Amino acid sequence: MAEIQLPEVGEIAIGKIVKVLDYGVFLELLEYDNVQGFVHISNVSSSWIKNIRNFVKEGQVRAGKVINIDRHRGQIDISLTKVSASQQREKIEEYKQAKRSQKLIELLATQEKQKPEQAWAEVAEPLLGKYDSLYDAFQAILADDSVLLLVPKKWAGSLKEIVEKNYELPEKTVKGQITVSVPGPEGVESLKKALLAGKKKGGKSVEIFYEGSGRYDIRATSTDYKRAEKLLKNVSDEIISQASSMGGKASFEKAES
Repeated sequence: MAEIQLPEVGEIAIGKIVKVLDYGVFLELLEYDNVQGFVHISNVSSSWIKNIRNFVKEGQVRAGKVINIDRHRGQIDISLTKVSASQQREKIEEYKQAKRSQKLIELLATQEKQKPEQAWAEVAEPLLGKYDSLYDAFQAILADDSVLLLVPKKWAGSLKEIVEKNYELPEKTVKGQITVSVPGPEGVESLKKALLAGKKKGGKSVEIFYEGSGRYDIRATSTDYKRAEKLLKNVSDEIISQASSMGGKASFEKAES
């Protein structure tokens, strides 16, 4: 008989609330087969609880930290209070992406008239050997076709098609602020020319916003962080160069990410 897989103490686990009692909550741990966790009322919220049902409801999906495992009693104690709001969001999103990726592997198998287990062994496992998750692998495929070399050729075309239909590369935006001044009666027009020259360097991937007192925000966007940074530098360098050539001055400061 196969040993039941359990989470580890300290792990952030995701669970669906299946029962709410006056003294605590039972969770079905969604990443483990037939495993439940228990959240004592003291670990439901850091606030004072008069009615536990004001804080948790059956059917909710929540992330909690495993704080104790009693294998003899078969009890896994979980705390909802030890997980921040950002960790909660990240864990739930991670779980959703994992389930979605699994469904796409099953879709791939159906499309190729193969068994899901075969698709998992020949496609998912090689990708997971290099990437932390299938979601990361699929994003890598969008950015670089050569990632498909990790899987047998018979799967590559259909895998690429499915990934392109279901995902798009997230955009990265970098920001900075440039301060520009051009003296003289033609200063305003010269300033406009400098800014337009910079905007032309970046094209549709760059936006420039006036902030006041000669300060302008520059935002460069790309699916690749390094490319976005390069765009930002090219635009700011062009504005500085143009302003200097017309007797003005400019300085640029990149915003912290």
